[in-house]
Amino acid sequence: MINGIDISTLIAIITGIIAIIFNITSVLINKKILIIFTLLSNIFFTIHFLMLYDYAAVFSCITISLSALIIYVYHSIDRETPEIILILFIFLFLLAGHLDKHIDLDGHGILPILASIFILFGLENKNIRMSRLYFLICAIFWIIYDLYSPLLYWNNIINQVLLIIFIIIAFLIHDVLNKKIEKKLMN
Repeated sequence: MINGIDISTLIAIITGIIAIIFNITSVLINKKILIIFTLLSNIFFTIHFLMLYDYAAVFSCITISLSALIIYVYHSIDRETPEIILILFIFLFLLAGHLDKHIDLDGHGILPILASIFILFGLENKNIRMSRLYFLICAIFWIIYDLYSPLLYWNNIINQVLLIIFIIIAFLIHDVLNKKIEKKLMN
């Protein structure tokens, strides 16, 4: 115990912060970095949720990490991920939601599952702008879920708001750079 905080809580806080940093910076650069940082973010979120005993979230983060790794491999060889693999991951996200006793799949509890599926689509999409749009929708789903959740997770809401801000910044930077490149090509 350090200053009234036990070691597992301290590890959860530290890994959560590291995961948030990877999560936010993932949308700022390029597609390859987006996939790698999403993988790293979810590895740290896995540890974070493991320390908080949220096993459904652990399962979901492991699934996202695994999907990011597989998509990265296919992206590296310039091939699309086979649809059967994507369908398998969608099934795994639904299974994670089913395993969590606290998720009401008829109500707002479906939002984390939909958010995970949008991350999958964002990782798979070759267009970085579309990937950012999928990540934006994912962040909005998480904010709505956290606002309706009986236990309000302010850290997650702050993470998602920051992610939305950084996605918007990434869109603006991308557009400005494209306009500059287009001007140079026309001259």
